Amino acid sequence: MTSRNDILAAINNLCITWADAQVAHERSRTAATPEIHADQYARAQRAHEVTQQHYTALVELLNDSVPDDVSAEAFLPVQPLPTGEVAIHARDDQANSVRLRLTGAQALTVGAHLTAYGAISLDRCGLKVAEALPSLSADPASTPTPVPSPLRVTGSAPVVPGPPSPAAVAYPATR
Repeated sequence: MTSRNDILAAINNLCITWADAQVAHERSRTAATPEIHADQYARAQRAHEVTQQHYTALVELLNDSVPDDVSAEAFLPVQPLPTGEVAIHARDDQANSVRLRLTGAQALTVGAHLTAYGAISLDRCGLKVAEALPSLSADPASTPTPVPSPLRVTGSAPVVPGPPSPAAVAYPATR
């Protein structure tokens, strides 16, 4: 059985080589001389090859460690509802179905808290999220100005075409 540390190490290797490939590609794109361009392009190609090797290794590792009868849920665990709310489907420790309906503001608050706690947890484990995130520009001119949504005029929530999802059906509260 594959350990969590083995899987995390494989994911980490994949992410590092992918980031290296992206950096080398960007450096080759912005190179000042043809020699630097050729060198960085070769580095990008090699990093892409190593990334593909790490991806293949990760897929094999996951195939070996995940039982064959595991499948994805038929519905999304988090879904936007036509009412403007967000539905979250989960299971508790006893495998009982739990459904939460949140307003948009509540969903954003929960998401912000989960992101913050995730970053703190990674930091405590020694992993640094900040290096993987793109830097924010301090130049306000480069920041796009928000455009008001046309939905605000009508006040209606967006409608997703197709049959309603299971989350759009009203369920009685389980807890």
